[in-house]
Amino acid sequence: MANSYEGKLLTDAAPFAVSEAFKALRTNLFYTAKGENCPVYGITSSIAGSGKSLLISNLAVSYSQLEKRVLLIDCDLRKSVVHKIFGIERGQGLSELLAGGDSSVDKYVKRTSYPNLSVITAGGTPPNPAELLASARMGKLLEFMKQHFDIIFIDLPPVAVVSDALIIAEHVTGYLYAVRSGKEDKRMLRGALAMMEQTGAHIVGLVMNDVNMKSGGYGKYGRYGYGKYGRYGRYGRYGYGKYGSYGYGRTKY
Repeated sequence: MANSYEGKLLTDAAPFAVSEAFKALRTNLFYTAKGENCPVYGITSSIAGSGKSLLISNLAVSYSQLEKRVLLIDCDLRKSVVHKIFGIERGQGLSELLAGGDSSVDKYVKRTSYPNLSVITAGGTPPNPAELLASARMGKLLEFMKQHFDIIFIDLPPVAVVSDALIIAEHVTGYLYAVRSGKEDKRMLRGALAMMEQTGAHIVGLVMNDVNMKSGGYGKYGRYGYGKYGRYGRYGRYGYGKYGSYGYGRTKY
């Protein structure tokens, strides 16, 4: 079966508008790092199919092009796709590591075709994803990885569906929130953002995805709305108040 994500990652041949959009998002994230040597950014959404996984994957690629040591962790343990996006094996991933597998991290950190970008895949689907993410082992893993990378990105499940995305809020520098244009229930989104704020999750930006690029001429990239990632506009037009102001060895642990 053909990989539906083939050709969707940033390359030198990507349209100028696509590359510039991710550069704009990347640049704006610099100002949210709170002075951390290795900030941790998570991405979530209200619903499945928001395009969040592809978005965070391309943002990770964009950072790796700056010769930053980048780690992408797939924490969407119920419906993981990061391994498909990068064309790597899913097995021996985060779920096995957190469940008490071999404490050597090396076997779980997978190389990608991008020299500075590594991935920890989701691994097998566990019966208790929330418990694994809430474990002390997860916090310990992130603290260990922060010593070896310049930035960490985490793909999380939709926050309006399960609680997993907020369980690790204390370890996350900031959250990006993916919104699929024309597919969101405004009340659900407003409620999800309020819930995140109440639990102490720091939201650093909302990214509108799947924008109509019919007149943009971006080809296969257009349906993902990449050309609009750099334009955060005003969330106020959706009635979301203040959110509208954001523009964007053997090693053991």
